[in-house]
Amino acid sequence: MANTRRIGDKGEDLVVELLKSRGFEILDRNFRMKFGELDIVAMRGRCVHFVEVKARWSSGYGHPAESVIRRKQQTIRKLADCYRRMKNLQGYDVSFDVAELEINLIENCF
Repeated sequence: MANTRRIGDKGEDLVVELLKSRGFEILDRNFRMKFGELDIVAMRGRCVHFVEVKARWSSGYGHPAESVIRRKQQTIRKLADCYRRMKNLQGYDVSFDVAELEINLIENCF
């Protein structure tokens, strides 16, 4: 489990760097409330982006974004509403994004 957490943290670091390179300002990381967590909250222009980071070792179980099921989406929306109220961001546009990371080692492939 600790190894999975470290991989998740490194994945989030990579996504943060990607977002910054594309002109996003990082507002928050790992924003927690008792019912869930927002991985990354970023802003570009007048839009607040709530970014869920998903990593998988391979596509054997589908693409990482496919694991953001309806229940998780509902939790993210609820967290985003709370976050926007707490940070006084109600007047901004909102985007719900998923950053996919797929790590795949192909052994003996040539």
